Amino acid sequence: MPYHHLLRDPVLIILFAASLVSWAITVDRLLKLRSAARADEAFRHGRPASDAPLSRLDRELRSPIDARREHLLTVMDAAIALERERLERGLPLLGAIGSTAPYLGLLGTVIGIIQAFQAIQAQNSMSPSVVAGGIATALVATAMGLAVAIPATAAHHLLSAAISRRVSFWEAAVAERLPGESEKERSHESALA
Repeated sequence: MPYHHLLRDPVLIILFAASLVSWAITVDRLLKLRSAARADEAFRHGRPASDAPLSRLDRELRSPIDARREHLLTVMDAAIALERERLERGLPLLGAIGSTAPYLGLLGTVIGIIQAFQAIQAQNSMSPSVVAGGIATALVATAMGLAVAIPATAAHHLLSAAISRRVSFWEAAVAERLPGESEKERSHESALA
């Protein structure tokens, strides 16, 4: 039984493209996370790592700005939010693919069943050879929708959790570098003297 018609099915083509995009985003984000973690680790051990998010946060912390703790916290929150945004690029699309792929598969299923009924009506026969094309399209679309959705949804959740852990690491590292209340008071007192 030839199934070459599946290669021209628009729903299956869209699902295949969505699968490629979701895998590309997943691999790209994994590489970015790994790179950020390695660069941060190198920076913490004193090795030069200008591309490290911690290095960028440290530069921001050392820039000549108002040294009040509240202001530094605001600046650091904005810098961390920017770093988080860099890591989260593509995640909304990955989540959208994961949540819509089953519906695209369902659409392909319905279209396949409609094709099977149209073939029955056109041939005025219910033989397996008449309905096989539509039923095959329906089953392949269902399977492909799930095959795209499951890895995309899992990757979205796992990457989001990994990014949240990285952000928590940055927040803790920044908190260690911020001047404490006593340092703030001493710098204020020395300025008044």
